[in-house]
Amino acid sequence: MKRKWWQRKRTFLLGIPTLFLVAVAIFMNTSPEFGGTHSEADKKRYSASVNYSDGLFQNILPTFLPSSPGKIAEIFWERMTGDQERAPKEKIKVLRPDPLVIATPPERTRLVWFGHSAFLLQIDGKNILLDPMFGTVAAPHPWLGSPRFADGLPIEIADLPMIDAILLSHDHYDHLDYSSIMKLKAKTREFYVPLGVGAHLRAWGVEEERIHELDWWDETDNDSLHFAFTPARHFSGRGLFDRHTTLWGSWVIHGKQDSLYFSGDSGYGPHFAEIGAKYGPFD
Repeated sequence: MKRKWWQRKRTFLLGIPTLFLVAVAIFMNTSPEFGGTHSEADKKRYSASVNYSDGLFQNILPTFLPSSPGKIAEIFWERMTGDQERAPKEKIKVLRPDPLVIATPPERTRLVWFGHSAFLLQIDGKNILLDPMFGTVAAPHPWLGSPRFADGLPIEIADLPMIDAILLSHDHYDHLDYSSIMKLKAKTREFYVPLGVGAHLRAWGVEEERIHELDWWDETDNDSLHFAFTPARHFSGRGLFDRHTTLWGSWVIHGKQDSLYFSGDSGYGPHFAEIGAKYGPFD
């Protein structure tokens, strides 16, 4: 009798991690937040890039990233629980400009900061959004991250003017947010993204003709604005097994009068001097 009880208990205990893994697999395969996948045609297209090797995008310099299960679990736990020593004790107050003022094109270049890396750039009569993460939590589910420190947004998405272009630096959750894109896609004309990130946008219903994927040092124009996608030292990925499957980078934005550099996320490297020499100085 005791032996049968122990066998049932062992079966139950062994079943818990199995059920957990099954639940994780179902969540990752059904939740739209994880974005799109890459077809063989996509991978063939990426292979034309000098930054793509053995099915993955590469940094210019060797760059250490934690890969052991223990370290990944530690980082994951810290992101879930937060570090209280680095978090403000209360919500940060936000200045909220009049949406009518924001809707009026300024004569001078204007930046509105939404926190972290999200900006509204108004330049040459254009409205450009940089890494518009406007969601509450930078994670595929609210339970998996800490809420933003600020008390809301300076401007709600519904009050934003028509957006001429969204520029994305990479596909991490604190830079590319599913809920924000879903709310913005109907009021955004064009999307400029790193190689591979277009797969996420296509999965979320953005039409192919509005998506422009760029490799490092690629350049393109949007009327009077000139964009260059430039290197960064970082990595990418939205799931457990897709690290380095999309490119990451930074942006140079040249207008009629002003030039800006948007770094995205980057460790130090020679690319900063290279970008400055080729496209600088910046305002």
